[in-house]
Amino acid sequence: MTDDRFDHCLVCEKPSTRYGCSDCRNRVGQMLRDLELYTTEFLPLMTQPARGQTGRMSPGYGSRSPARDDVLTALDPRSRPGDVDEDGEAILRSPDDAGSWPRSLTSSAVTIAKWIAEERDELRPRSFGGALDYIRNLLWWLAGRSDFDELFDDVAELHRQARELSGDRPQKPLGECLNVTCDGTVRWGGPGKPAQCGVCRRTYDGLDWVRLAVANNLEVA
Repeated sequence: MTDDRFDHCLVCEKPSTRYGCSDCRNRVGQMLRDLELYTTEFLPLMTQPARGQTGRMSPGYGSRSPARDDVLTALDPRSRPGDVDEDGEAILRSPDDAGSWPRSLTSSAVTIAKWIAEERDELRPRSFGGALDYIRNLLWWLAGRSDFDELFDDVAELHRQARELSGDRPQKPLGECLNVTCDGTVRWGGPGKPAQCGVCRRTYDGLDWVRLAVANNLEVA
């Protein structure tokens, strides 16, 4: 499944000698770091509904959980998806029939690491943090596999789920990255952080921010 002789990245289709280019490897690494932060720092504080909200309700029933069942399910390593249809879409996920019921973030990461360990004939990590470290340390090896794009999509889906459960949303785009070899989009980095490209991770502050603002007709304070 590994082959270093290739001419473009399977994810972004930019020229690359491996199935995953350096930018996309970095994106996977960043998503894994974010996933760890969401799962260990943010989501454990969000198991109770926000003021004015209630827990997720099972379709067709009047009872409501006093907690956010979607977050509890995502954090529980015992959570497993139910049946899927011919397209691989969930049609039954515990504890209700909602097709969008979340995957367990912790067990999903461990499962990915287990698959990699089996491919490499190595002992698999058993903890969530150990699984994330294991995957990150093998990104170069994984980028040499023809199924790198499948790994990328799986990690991106877990990242999207964790971000949405935490109430985090991507900031409004500020413009296109100024790196000539990058086609990424620059967004605010958050309070106290510089704007950053989502692909190459270049940050924009000082003169770089001024250049970005001029190139994209943004107001400079």
